[in-house]
Amino acid sequence: MATEMKRKLRAALEAGDSEELQRLCGEVGSNIELEVGGFDKQDYPFEELHKMPLAQHVACKPVSSSCLELLIDRFGTGCLTRGNGRGQTPVHLAAQHQDESWMELVKEKGGRGCLRIAAKNGETVAHFAAMNRKSNSCLKWLVKELGSDCLTVPDEDGTTGVHLAAQHQGIESLEWIKRQIGTDCFRLKGECDTTAFHFAAVKSDNSNLKWLVKELGSDCLTVPDSRGDTAVHLAAQHQSIESLEWIKRQIGTDCFRLKGDDDRTAFHFAAKKSDNSNLEWLVKELGSDCLTVPDSRGDTAVHLAAQWQPVDSLQFIFDQIGAEMLGLKNNEGKTPADYVESYCYFRDQSAKRAWISSTQRQLEASRPPAGSSAPTAASAGAAAPRPRPRARQSVQPPGPTPVGLPEKTRAKKQLDPSFTDWDFILQDDKKQLIGRGGFGEVYKALTDRNQTVAVKVLPLSGTGQSGKLQRAVEMEKRGVEILKRLSHPNILQFLKCEQKSDGLYIFTELVSGHSLFELMQRQKKPFKESGVRDFSRQICSGLNFLHCQPEGAILHRDIKSSNIMLTNEGVIKLIDFGLAKEIEKTCGLSTGFGPKGTMYFMAPELFDTKLKSLLYSAKTDVWAFGCTVYELTAMQPPDGDQPIENIGILRFRKQKMPRIADGFSAGLKDFYLRCVDYDPRKRADTAELLRHSFLSASS
Repeated sequence: MATEMKRKLRAALEAGDSEELQRLCGEVGSNIELEVGGFDKQDYPFEELHKMPLAQHVACKPVSSSCLELLIDRFGTGCLTRGNGRGQTPVHLAAQHQDESWMELVKEKGGRGCLRIAAKNGETVAHFAAMNRKSNSCLKWLVKELGSDCLTVPDEDGTTGVHLAAQHQGIESLEWIKRQIGTDCFRLKGECDTTAFHFAAVKSDNSNLKWLVKELGSDCLTVPDSRGDTAVHLAAQHQSIESLEWIKRQIGTDCFRLKGDDDRTAFHFAAKKSDNSNLEWLVKELGSDCLTVPDSRGDTAVHLAAQWQPVDSLQFIFDQIGAEMLGLKNNEGKTPADYVESYCYFRDQSAKRAWISSTQRQLEASRPPAGSSAPTAASAGAAAPRPRPRARQSVQPPGPTPVGLPEKTRAKKQLDPSFTDWDFILQDDKKQLIGRGGFGEVYKALTDRNQTVAVKVLPLSGTGQSGKLQRAVEMEKRGVEILKRLSHPNILQFLKCEQKSDGLYIFTELVSGHSLFELMQRQKKPFKESGVRDFSRQICSGLNFLHCQPEGAILHRDIKSSNIMLTNEGVIKLIDFGLAKEIEKTCGLSTGFGPKGTMYFMAPELFDTKLKSLLYSAKTDVWAFGCTVYELTAMQPPDGDQPIENIGILRFRKQKMPRIADGFSAGLKDFYLRCVDYDPRKRADTAELLRHSFLSASS
């Protein structure tokens, strides 16, 4: 019974379902500890699940404060003062994640003393309020209640609310702090003598850093902490090229050569960024020699990039300095290849290992035979130029080429769904995960027909085998049986499904490429109109094929950029059909709206509260397609800047849909508007859309 209650609580918390959570809070026997997921990666970057008392979870999640109030009324104010493993109470966490109404509730139920509780490291409620990225209303409320001194109370490391606000909140918050206590507070030194400038440089955008420079001058950019690190160093690791361009305009490029902790420069810090954009920019500005400048440990930017960045960064560095990169050694004699091996839990380890092995083999093969008189860089002496590949030359990954193979062998084989045995493909002794959805994970598998496929695993263990669940499973099986008969270049090929004791396994073709969402995130920009047109043609073709089946329309039910793959050959594939929705609802592990974010793409008729179930139709697919077209031009769906809980209200009120930005053609704007007509009867169908002038225009 306790396990079932925990499962239901977790589901309600992760879904942000206030109504269900309030019901469960009225039934649960105590302020129990449980593991819950769905936390912001910025708060818990290394933890999928977080274990703490129920009241703490409630304080973190987007639910009604009445849930916390009910727990306090049932179990006493001890709920408010009980800490988790870090000493964080619901008061601290509410200040970080909620608005001032929660603070009012805490004061009413627990008294002002609750507002002065410190966590394990001495952090006050004001520290947590300063980390609230949604709003500074809690911080303002606390200052009103406790006085402005709470802004400058240090924790055990010396960090204050001012420091944290510079990192987590916006310019409006800094302006407000200035009005409360002046600008000198931004020079206060915290842990390792860090100031608000250092904290602002860790913020992903540079808005606060710009504001501080405007207020206090550009000298603050080069003020070192006790380790020697400056805001310039930190911005090179945490911010974007736009920030580096701005710093260059303020104080020139010499600042990027300043030495900080362990004699590291901005190049070393840029090499620890999750992508190599800043490193590329610095090389362009200051030359490739900076890649091989050692710090006090002998580590270069090449060593750090091998540790922290994806495989394409190694290719970029090779394009700059050639084979020299592989021979660089630090003070312990370690090369970049050693760093790839040593830090196996960092990014792209297997891909980087394969790239290094392939590159070394190619370099070995390109050396002149023994006894040849052809000079090498090593034999030519120090004055010889180091070898550099031609611009944009790429090292090919290991593997056979089709050259010389019989035509029959080279021809693309059809996937054989009649396999009877299969195994997960392992990577670093673990199942090779290639995707994760709202309910289920996708892995690579090898069949007994010697073909690689994708398998989506929908977990059923621990959910009970009720008749309702089994009926939902049978529905999914029938759905796969229908989909496996389809053949269209823009539709993912379904192969079969198997039910086991622990889950339902759905097998499909393995698509090599990236989702459109992933491509936008990697490129950090939306697509050009020509790309939107090309993708829209293919998406619309696939949807029209689905909607025009002789036995009746087949619905996708979850169209969005993350469910649309672009193969390496430039072919669009519609993936992740909304097959698992019935299982999700039956198991109680979802909101009924599928993976987080899907609500932004839901047609207005799906929010009709008078209906007992969601009435998906071909026109709801078209609405989602229109929202996806908008997303491809803006990197977010319509009203993507609104909290997800507001979307249903906006659609129910029939608020005017956002327009596509200027710079795109009138044809594209009209195409989008035909998809998002609030009246399903007037909304275009896929046949009309395929005839639209936008799709027929030349790219």
